[in-house]
Amino acid sequence: MTRRGFGYGVGIAGVGKYLPEEVITNDDLEKLSGVKASDIEAKTGIVARRKAKDGQTASGMSCIAAQRALEMAGIKAEQLSLVVTCTFTGDYVYPAVSCRIAEMLGARNAGAFDVLANCTGFQVGLGVVSDRMLVDPGCEYALLLGTALQSRFINYKDPASSIYFGDGAGAAVLRKVPDGYGVLSNSVWTNGKVFESVRMRGGGSSFPMRPENIHDGLQYYELDGLEVWKQVVQHQPKIISRSLSQIGMKIEDVDFFVFHQANLRLIEFLMGKMRMPMSKTITNIQHYGNTADASQAIALCDAVTGNQIKRDDIIVISGVGAGFTFGSTVLRWY
Repeated sequence: MTRRGFGYGVGIAGVGKYLPEEVITNDDLEKLSGVKASDIEAKTGIVARRKAKDGQTASGMSCIAAQRALEMAGIKAEQLSLVVTCTFTGDYVYPAVSCRIAEMLGARNAGAFDVLANCTGFQVGLGVVSDRMLVDPGCEYALLLGTALQSRFINYKDPASSIYFGDGAGAAVLRKVPDGYGVLSNSVWTNGKVFESVRMRGGGSSFPMRPENIHDGLQYYELDGLEVWKQVVQHQPKIISRSLSQIGMKIEDVDFFVFHQANLRLIEFLMGKMRMPMSKTITNIQHYGNTADASQAIALCDAVTGNQIKRDDIIVISGVGAGFTFGSTVLRWY
């Protein structure tokens, strides 16, 4: 969808992040999974990832990131008209964790709901929230969160999945901006043929947790890493090109890329395939691991606070999530 004819755009006014203090190193995982620490870094680029403490919640992590984004935007929570959290690891199966976050923040004038698009959740959420703001003149500010509390669903003895994932939360405050700025296009495409390649079955209606299956490992992530690689290299460049072509742009017009931080080697491959220098993107997976829905939000926060993005830059935020769902958002930074 291209954003034209509204007389205004929707941009990002503030960003924030939260990473738990506890660090899980590759040496720690070598002891648990048997995969050599050096092999983990060589394969993924990851050196460490963060883990929430017992008692920490997805809502609590989200609120810290949200408060930092609100502070940068210079607004109060009661000015928000919308709170949306992109996550598959909320406090409960339901209700939506956004409802709790809105209450904790004091966003008493906001509607709240969650978006489930897995690791490209924040990018999909940008489309959902900006669409809503464009058609609702009264929605001046919205809060978009990406939250991942994954450590409680990881079998750290499983070498296929344990080496990747970390916990964290990222947030962005969206606001109305002058026409021609903010979100210019947002594209999403899904390849459901590989639905089973990345999954967590336990707790879903097809696999409710019962005494008879509690020891079957259904409550843990299952991952086919090779299939993820194949899907990304085939389809992510295509969805990026599609989002740019919708507004008459090409790869060469992009000033900066913010990718889902799934694997450093994948990001290096993508940038090489698009003939773009690594200086035009940010990577933090080395320190945080794959923080799923939160990763794009955290990477965007790091890029903004690190002064890697400036006004009038064309920014592409792109990712791929289990399902597989591919997405790309193009913004002109305000």
